[in-house]
Amino acid sequence: MHQAAMAAGTDALTAALLGNPNTGKSTLFTALAGIPTRVGNYPGVTVEEKLGRYTHRGRSIDLIDLPGTYSLVAQGPDEQVAVDVLHGRQQGVPRPDVVVVVADATNLERNLFLATQATELGLPLVVALTLTDVAARRGITINTAELGNRLGCEVIPVAAPSRRGLTELGDAICAAAVPRPLPLGPDGVDTERAPAARDAIRRYALVERILAGTVGRRPQSGPLPEERLDQLLTHRIWGTLAFAAVMLLLFSAIFWLAAPLMDLISAGVDAVAERLAARLPAGAIRDLLIDGVLAGIGGVVVFVPQIALLFVFIAALEGCGYLARAAYLMDRLLVGVGLSGKSFIPLLSSFACAIPGIMAARTIENRRDRLLTILVAPLMSCSARLPVYLLLCGAFVPNLAVGLSWLRLPAVVLAGMYALGVIVAAAVAFLLSKTVFRGPPQPFVMELPGWRWPQPAVVLERAREAVWSFLTNAGTLILAMSVVIWALSNYPRREAAIAGDIEARRAAMAAALADPATPSSDREELATELAALETPAGAESARRGAIQRQSFLGQAGRLIEPVVRPLGWDWRIGCAAIASFPAREVVLGTLAVLYDLPEDDAEGTGLERRLKAARWDDTSRPVFTLPVALSIMVFFALCAQCASTLVVIGRETGSWVWPVVTFVYMTTLAWLGAFMIYQLGTWAGW
Repeated sequence: MHQAAMAAGTDALTAALLGNPNTGKSTLFTALAGIPTRVGNYPGVTVEEKLGRYTHRGRSIDLIDLPGTYSLVAQGPDEQVAVDVLHGRQQGVPRPDVVVVVADATNLERNLFLATQATELGLPLVVALTLTDVAARRGITINTAELGNRLGCEVIPVAAPSRRGLTELGDAICAAAVPRPLPLGPDGVDTERAPAARDAIRRYALVERILAGTVGRRPQSGPLPEERLDQLLTHRIWGTLAFAAVMLLLFSAIFWLAAPLMDLISAGVDAVAERLAARLPAGAIRDLLIDGVLAGIGGVVVFVPQIALLFVFIAALEGCGYLARAAYLMDRLLVGVGLSGKSFIPLLSSFACAIPGIMAARTIENRRDRLLTILVAPLMSCSARLPVYLLLCGAFVPNLAVGLSWLRLPAVVLAGMYALGVIVAAAVAFLLSKTVFRGPPQPFVMELPGWRWPQPAVVLERAREAVWSFLTNAGTLILAMSVVIWALSNYPRREAAIAGDIEARRAAMAAALADPATPSSDREELATELAALETPAGAESARRGAIQRQSFLGQAGRLIEPVVRPLGWDWRIGCAAIASFPAREVVLGTLAVLYDLPEDDAEGTGLERRLKAARWDDTSRPVFTLPVALSIMVFFALCAQCASTLVVIGRETGSWVWPVVTFVYMTTLAWLGAFMIYQLGTWAGW
């Protein structure tokens, strides 16, 4: 027995969970350690080792959840992580005392290939047999005692969701012994040096001998219900239509279910602002707290219900196994644009956040396919873009039915923003695959997981994790940026310049009113605005506008206005876009500070009210219209506004050339896309 495994007392054991993708390692890890871990019912979820600790009969056990691998002869960066940990070569991670091979009971022929390699590590070994309930339903019987005798280690059936077998597994981990390497034949081979094909043939022959007489199969009378469902959902036509319907239903439900909670949160933020305004004396401190801090944070917190619902739905689709079917369905489309079918999981992960999506590209062995996937992954609309879409869709897209009464235009536009990223990514991938990255994509082979009921605890934990990450990471940044933006948009307060700005605005309106060429409709608006300047409320509003225009941020906005005006933006939107380049989450807080308008200017609540009331300087023309809203959404859908993502691209590619390329091409596409949609919308009279 391994010395560390024999140690008495309370010294912690280190146990590594090793297994093929989608065998339930992460689910078992969560059930044992009792700490949150990303769990999904498709391959490629774990791309780095994860650490956790639990106590079994007074003994501490440190768990390492390794990336899924089919072999200990590494073919990609993710598999290399598993090999390095097992051999003690991973910096900061101790070499395991025990290896737990997690094997799928429904496919032992493939899973035990890895177990035969694990016997040669010189470490105590335990086999955890998962999905035994599914195996029984399929008529598969396993003699675990005899199987353990032949492997030379304990074989423990487990069911992580119901916690069946976890106590027995803990006992086996504490008592595990080093098995003898299984004989491959008279000329056994070194796992890390032998040709992969010759080694594989011998190992599969060995697995066949081990399973002979230990696994029985009862003939089935016909296809199982899940097999019939697979035929439908992976069909070229019906499966694609089902996928489109699921996505539309998902986005529609986000609007339906979240609206009451959003209204409640918005009302709460308004109530807090009113109390602060009533209790604090007028001055810079009150303005900072209400117009800077509270406006910035409130503009983000209101979208928490929609973000939570999005991740609840995605986690449920992951957990039941549907997204793996979607990956199979999308394979032929990905190959058609020059990507590998293996790109689907990294691209899908990027809808939550591009950073784990880019890291998930480690599962792609071929460097050409991996680099191509990394370069287009940031085009997937991540959760940081979602609040921008939701705000502008809810405020400026007409709430009209599209064909069906339950399918509303804002939901269609929201889905369209996600589709835009996918379409542009496909076009970029196709172009790059025909120029810079010539060559055929790597063939895609993926085992479809069985259908399972999503675990409620896992689904809720995924949503909690997403919301908490959004609030802690984005919230902290938004708070800091809101204060900075408020200061830059309110100082320096040069009274002479402010008074001159107001007087120039009054003179410009008076001149326009006196000009015979001014249309009568504009005359009425100009007369109304001139009269408003003589009222206390109008004078205060004019002063606040003048302060912003004369501020540091206003001066910077004037410099960039020629660049953003063709997009339909005023200088404030341009400033908000620039402020959001380090992290796009800050745009809402920035807009809330910049468009600090009187509350009685328009109906609505919170930031939506402020944007609806915004007017171009010196005019009564609204800043935000449907073409402008679409222009902003398209810009955010395509732009590389995330410094963290660019850093990760540099780290994963080993070069700073690719982050620069990503930033330049995405920013260029974003400007062109925003320009085209605004000009088209204006021409069409939207």
